[in-house]
Amino acid sequence: MKKLLPAMALILSGLPFVAVADVEEPTIPKCDQPYGTVALSEAAGGAWWQSYDLENPEALIKYYVTESGCFTLVDRGDGLQMGINERVLGQAGELAVGSNVGAGQLTAADFFLVPDLIADDEDKSGNQLAGAIGGKIGGGIGGILGKVETNKLEADTILSLVNSRSGVQAVTARATVEKRDMSFDVGGLLGVAGGIGSYQDTEIGRVIAAAYAHAYSELVAKIEASGGALADSGAPAEAYTIAYDTDMYKGPARADAVRFLREGMLVYPTGNRDGAFLEVNDKFGTLGWVSVEDLL
Repeated sequence: MKKLLPAMALILSGLPFVAVADVEEPTIPKCDQPYGTVALSEAAGGAWWQSYDLENPEALIKYYVTESGCFTLVDRGDGLQMGINERVLGQAGELAVGSNVGAGQLTAADFFLVPDLIADDEDKSGNQLAGAIGGKIGGGIGGILGKVETNKLEADTILSLVNSRSGVQAVTARATVEKRDMSFDVGGLLGVAGGIGSYQDTEIGRVIAAAYAHAYSELVAKIEASGGALADSGAPAEAYTIAYDTDMYKGPARADAVRFLREGMLVYPTGNRDGAFLEVNDKFGTLGWVSVEDLL
């Protein structure tokens, strides 16, 4: 892949990152271990890919994530719905005795990976044929792209990694690929992955596939350049709800009450535990201990 600006310099500068990769074939990055679990958000702007006779890019990006080993992919689409159906069958007594399907088994997503795409299709005089794919696409754009061989075809892709607990956008990477002088196809990049054949078979598909691959590579490069710090959760511990009126205590026992806690209040664990008691703070910063029996 074309040598790009050092990721750490981009992080420190805070400037938007744009990688233009016109010729050289992109590659999928490889990681020795995952930085966490990730769920893929549906691409923005509705089913824009249908206007280009492409499959949903979700399958394309899932393939990159799985092949890289940089994240563990959790399914929040059809796979999740099938799992829910199995749990419903189990609750109805329809599954065999001992079937290992039930509550509390799903792996949480540490991050959401959010793709976006902007495509500019211009002829050599600069007349614009199409604007943002993520917005409205006029009728017949797909036909124009297929017929005009001399046009500049460009895909500008963005991938954002969002912390699922804090909602903080941890990393964003952007890459631009142009059809002009793009000599490679994406057969080697996509291998024999199913469900994404049109990204190999069409010009716009190859451009988009390459752009998303470059963006994903840059996203991983930024995380690696930070020593993994960008992928740290950075989120506080989960808050607990008081199940019914009770007291906060000075120590890990029901003695020496610090304050009264009403049902429905939130308390925030410090990470300290002693038997059945947790050390917590309330929203005012009052520190004390509560019994796990009093929590939801």
